[in-house]
Amino acid sequence: MLDCTATGERERMAQGHGGLRLKWAAAAILFAVVFGASLFGILTRTSGFLAAFWPANALLLGLLVRFPRLDTVGGWIGALLGYLAADLLAGGDLVKTVWLTVANLSGVAVGVTLFGMLNEEDRRLRRPLSVLFLFGISMGVGAAAAVIGAPGVPAFFGKDLYVGAAFWFATETTNAIILLPVILTAPWPPRLLRLRRLDDLRALGQRAAPVAALVVSLILGALIGDPGAASGGPGALAFPAPALLWCALSYSLFGTAVLTMLVSIWQLLSMTYGPLGPENAPLDNAAAVDRLAIMLLALGPLTAASINAARNDLLKRLEAIATYDSLTGALARAAFLERANQHFVDPARAASVAVLMLDIDRFKRINDTYGHAAGDVALAAVAGTIGSALREGDLFGRMGGEEFAIVLPRAAADSAMVAERLRAAVAAMAIPIDGTASLTLTVSIGVARPARTAPAELDRLLGAADRALYQAKNTGRDRVVCVEG
Repeated sequence: MLDCTATGERERMAQGHGGLRLKWAAAAILFAVVFGASLFGILTRTSGFLAAFWPANALLLGLLVRFPRLDTVGGWIGALLGYLAADLLAGGDLVKTVWLTVANLSGVAVGVTLFGMLNEEDRRLRRPLSVLFLFGISMGVGAAAAVIGAPGVPAFFGKDLYVGAAFWFATETTNAIILLPVILTAPWPPRLLRLRRLDDLRALGQRAAPVAALVVSLILGALIGDPGAASGGPGALAFPAPALLWCALSYSLFGTAVLTMLVSIWQLLSMTYGPLGPENAPLDNAAAVDRLAIMLLALGPLTAASINAARNDLLKRLEAIATYDSLTGALARAAFLERANQHFVDPARAASVAVLMLDIDRFKRINDTYGHAAGDVALAAVAGTIGSALREGDLFGRMGGEEFAIVLPRAAADSAMVAERLRAAVAAMAIPIDGTASLTLTVSIGVARPARTAPAELDRLLGAADRALYQAKNTGRDRVVCVEG
């Protein structure tokens, strides 16, 4: 006899262990990210003041928004320990370290809360207004961190409260704008590895012109701008703007975000590590304004890329509507004929192409007996079975009603065997109807192979396959008839 109580207890224990592992994993991941990013930021601190570039907060916020499973108590504890460990390892005072950590986490907490109010498309920057939302959230992050952190600036750094608040707000807002888009739009690793074929690499090389223009603009900014600044001076901050807009129109949203981030980081560090050195870098209102200028410059290409991504998504949806039958997922008639004709451009290739016409037997009886909804279920089931049985490269389209067509490249000799396999697969189906009845179907298939006496043409083969189909129906249905066309 099965002990249901013991089984349920074991399941609850397994779920508990799984949740505990997730908490530990979140804590470990966020600790490692925050610890490493904080150490990098500490290296960019100027004269003991705030870091010129502090990526830890934006990275933490991006990971919590992009991967909500990390947003656990364990994850936040791991991030807290990462901040504390990095600053203490760098010789920071305990009280100052705790204060800095609280300020950092407060900004991240505000960002997580505000991002939670957006839908998935806006979080992934896939709509025209998404970058505007990102801008508002980044300002909220910067304001929260400045409100908590600025009061300690006079005591710990000996700087004016107003200057400290302005610099803190500008730095946090800018860091969020330039880093968050990369994390929020980054594709999964398998998609990053798709550039394997030589043709892909050649295409990438041909599209390198916007990046080359970007590099040239940065060099010109350094040469033509203020010779006393490594980045070319404040006026040179705008030099990359046209090239970044070109990149936004040429590359994906993620690619544009990466390029914008790299340019912005270069400009931030150049303002700090100029000829005067980091110990003499100005930390006044002008420095805060320069950082805000870099942030505002980044908004342009990000907005253009976001609008472009939304337009491309819409075009893909429209193309899918025009290309595929919404009920069965097979190619629509016009798209099927267009693609099928491509196999008949080369006479040598066309000689090995077979065309199949397939029709569901007694389909009207299904509609009359079970209703049109059941007929739609049957159509989708048959299409799914056939589509899964075909090879990659075979064409499968819905010609209308319950009639389908198939083009088999390089399979004329085996077309009868393929058709028989498809017929048997459909006959073996059991389609549930209304949860009570099970429907079985059969199909009749006409197969047309190119005749040796004439060049292969799609229209002639479709006509021959159609005549073979009706011959199969007139001789008993649920069978395959092959002819030459």
